[in-house]
Amino acid sequence: MRRICTSFIATFAIASFAIAETHTVLANDTSFSPDTINVAPGDTIVWEYNSGYPHTVTSGVDCTADDLFHGELQNGGDTFMWEVPLNASGDIHYFCVPHCAMSMDGVITVMTDPACELTRTDVQGPYWIPDSPERSNLRNTDDSPLLDLHIAVVDQDCMPVPGAWIDIWHADSDGNYDKAGWGYRGHHFADAAGYSLLETVIPGLYPGRTSHIHAKVSGPGSTAVLTTQLYFPDLPENDDDFYYHPDLEVTVLDEDSDGNMIAEFQFVIEYTQTCLADLDSDGVVGVDDLLAVLAAFQQNDGGDCDGDGDTDVDDLLLLISTWGSCP
Repeated sequence: MRRICTSFIATFAIASFAIAETHTVLANDTSFSPDTINVAPGDTIVWEYNSGYPHTVTSGVDCTADDLFHGELQNGGDTFMWEVPLNASGDIHYFCVPHCAMSMDGVITVMTDPACELTRTDVQGPYWIPDSPERSNLRNTDDSPLLDLHIAVVDQDCMPVPGAWIDIWHADSDGNYDKAGWGYRGHHFADAAGYSLLETVIPGLYPGRTSHIHAKVSGPGSTAVLTTQLYFPDLPENDDDFYYHPDLEVTVLDEDSDGNMIAEFQFVIEYTQTCLADLDSDGVVGVDDLLAVLAAFQQNDGGDCDGDGDTDVDDLLLLISTWGSCP
């Protein structure tokens, strides 16, 4: 078995869960362009000197600085970058000190309280088998074309679901299902950030169907299970498949001449977040919980914060990421 585009995979794995955007604003003679922008917490804004005399980028209203940020744009090509704080919300005003009286100002609107739309359900089909083996690599030797599918699982508030259960089954590259064994079947768990990587093969065309992957996804301890299917873009068979829906297409990130593909998909599931790492139920994720995880590390005797049945590094990462008072 071989892994395709490993450098890209490494980059994807360390990316932040909610993909931050970069916004560019040009500082012209006596104006910012655009002078109003909508951003999200964690986004980066880059102001770039474009024309005119030296400028500043200074936060505040009516030419009065409030000390949130201040940058100098003295020469052509100079830039000033500012990352929108995670706790920011509403309108943030700014201006250019030398040219504020000439109406060189701008407004940043921070969009908060995101809501993620639940992933569309789709038919289970006749070939699901419960209690599949735990594995995220479903490939066999000499399989092709290969698929590396990066998965993120979030709740309806766009928050990661650590330890989410992900059950996958699909046909082989010839369109045939293994109805007696575990070929191209398996379940695995998302990590502490709600991520996982599925290594498999691109399914062939099952009679009457376009290429598709079946999935069930659920949060730790939840009785709500999402049952759906994933599809691939730009296949002519999509148009004639009764169950296909574009909302369920994976996003292709890279594809080589042999058809090997890297793609991603975000599942949005119905889930109520709990303080999973509060092992002693005292309302705080703290030292006692850390000691419990370390004592049970790789022994699987307590300390399982993410609900995947093992006490391992993912439990430590989840504990660290939720350190402090539980919500």
